[in-house]
Amino acid sequence: MTASGFEREAAYSVFEGLRPTGDQTLDRGAFATYSLDLVAVAALILSLSRAGEQELEAGPLSFVDALNDVAPRIDIVFQADRLKPAVRHFGVLHMLDRRLHPVQPPRGASYHPKLALIRYLGPKKLVTWRLWLGSRNLTGGQDREAGLLLVGRAGGARSSRSPSIASSIASMAEDLLSPIGWIADFKDELRSVRWNAPKDVKLQGIQWRRAGELKPFITGLRGATRTVAISPFVDDACCSAFVGSTQNSLLTTTDSAIKLRARSDILLLVDRPPTFDVPISVEASDASTDIDDVSEADPAGIHAKLLLRQKGNTNRLWIGSANLTKRGMDGPNAEVLFELDIPPEVSKALISYIEDAAPFKLENIELDANAEKQRAAERELDDAIRTIVGASLEIVRGSGGLTLNSHTSFDQFLSEHRLQTWLLTRPDAVTSWEPGQRSVLLVPGGLPLKLETVLVCFRAERLQNDCPPRTWAQSVSFPEHDAEARDRAATAAYIGIAGASAWVRAQLEGIVGAEGTTWTGHRRWAGSGFAGSGDALPLAIEEVLAAWARNPSEFETRAERLEDTLKALGAELAQASEDERDAAAIAQWAQIEQLWTAIRCAIGEAK
Repeated sequence: MTASGFEREAAYSVFEGLRPTGDQTLDRGAFATYSLDLVAVAALILSLSRAGEQELEAGPLSFVDALNDVAPRIDIVFQADRLKPAVRHFGVLHMLDRRLHPVQPPRGASYHPKLALIRYLGPKKLVTWRLWLGSRNLTGGQDREAGLLLVGRAGGARSSRSPSIASSIASMAEDLLSPIGWIADFKDELRSVRWNAPKDVKLQGIQWRRAGELKPFITGLRGATRTVAISPFVDDACCSAFVGSTQNSLLTTTDSAIKLRARSDILLLVDRPPTFDVPISVEASDASTDIDDVSEADPAGIHAKLLLRQKGNTNRLWIGSANLTKRGMDGPNAEVLFELDIPPEVSKALISYIEDAAPFKLENIELDANAEKQRAAERELDDAIRTIVGASLEIVRGSGGLTLNSHTSFDQFLSEHRLQTWLLTRPDAVTSWEPGQRSVLLVPGGLPLKLETVLVCFRAERLQNDCPPRTWAQSVSFPEHDAEARDRAATAAYIGIAGASAWVRAQLEGIVGAEGTTWTGHRRWAGSGFAGSGDALPLAIEEVLAAWARNPSEFETRAERLEDTLKALGAELAQASEDERDAAAIAQWAQIEQLWTAIRCAIGEAK
């Protein structure tokens, strides 16, 4: 049963499943998610980098390495109003704004797929792809999730038993990941991929739908005698999925079960609801923490979306992003599902997991008379903020600071709502929109280049105060913004003079050293396997020349990037206050400059 994935100890990290093997290089990756958290994106790029399994435990120099090598290869599509504002940007999270592609679906629809499509380069020009599809958003939370990972080799579809699968996956990627430009460049290669499912699993097909489209998913298995499902959100319209079966079980949440009409043909079971807006912990674990106790903590709720039908020896499973609701199964939400046949032991484990849950008993529930009113108010708020998300906004730099201008009037919205805004990197400078305004002073007095970003945060609240407020961040036009210069300045500030020596050594030698702190600056707990600290300078010129001789082209690429950052570090030091520019910092910087001058002389400035 452990291999089925339904026991706690069998939990499998999506990031772990996507990590390159030792002989692979990540070429590029595309992700789709409904909601998004920048800390989760940080964990993603760290997991795919040379820091690997350290993930959020990785140190700052490892994070800089990941920002340089992995982040430019990653693109993420998400629903425009579902980017969670970072509580802290740590001087670096705003650099991820270039990797984001927001989608605003038509009114009444959601962009709801969750998938990862990654291309890898291996030895002898071998090209492989991995496709993960399931229920997991790029956010925090410890809910029960479900997904499927396929591995494919380019150029193998002609010998595949199901070449149409490759063609369908290529079309799905073109459709749901269309904001990512490079997807179209690889459509022919994707059609040539021979996809391999997990052992004893047979892939039958893939179904998807773009946002705004009405296209029912087909989940029928003629003559099925048993149907079981997991869906945190359900409605009466899609309980028709159980028609025809004599044994039916549905695991959902109490709130969803309450809204269903009484059904004698379905065994209703309930678990805790999924969590939303859960902050991802970025603090290093304390040495006194009992790690075993932490790993054994129960998940917060269910978020998996699964539908299993049985007929004789056939166990047909539908797995993906769609809930058992009309919007999810019929449209107009953008969704994606895999259809596959699974082995008996996996179906037994799934059925056992579902039927071990608590039976739903309406008589034991104290109904909240205001709950439905609050949900209706939340839906109205979600619909209203489309005005803000779809507005024509622009950041303008002026003598008084950064101004946020809107070419769209918010007066109608402000007649029923309060609206506040701030720049992601300046959460201390919150300003309110007032009726009649078309602009607000976003950041008074200007902003250092290292903190510039196109991400602006909003907080909207109904004047009736009948539901919680909504906060989100969205990309805004900023014509004067130079993202490349910002990244150099932000990287230099993040490394700092104190970390510059160790970073220079790591770059020149092509290593990712163990560091004493995590990327957020927290000290690693004493028992951490990564608690050591890497060597800093001095670095002998002979060591540098040896690193160059091992791989001249790779060394020169690193050195070119290093020089850009060293210039930014010099500018950062020049702008520092007298307190920050102490004698030790100045001496350290002089040592770095001396080493770099020697390198240029030894290898040649043209290199």
